[in-house]
Amino acid sequence: MRSLVVIYLEVEMPKRYPIELRRDVCKRLLAGASVVALAKETGLSQGTLFRWKKQAFIDAGLAPGVKSLEVDELAQARRTIEELEAELEITRAAAAIFNGEEPISPKGAARLPRR
Repeated sequence: MRSLVVIYLEVEMPKRYPIELRRDVCKRLLAGASVVALAKETGLSQGTLFRWKKQAFIDAGLAPGVKSLEVDELAQARRTIEELEAELEITRAAAAIFNGEEPISPKGAARLPRR
């Protein structure tokens, strides 16, 4: 007999910092402040500050990469598309019910009915 063991790991989510703090720290990093000194002063990890510094250089046009604003716009567009697709699916199902038809799921439409 086989037994199944399930292990639940607690996942630690990334900490969210205030936008003002990040802006101030990024300005200082762009001005040439040391990551190590800022880490000691602010209590932020050096890894976090290095990521922020890299993104700040990209946003300032000093390094190649995708700017923060572009990522935010893309994420918003994807959320909007998902919402619109969900609304369209509901509208189609409602129209089918009012027309006396059975709503057909997109996955089930391509299959032959079982006998």
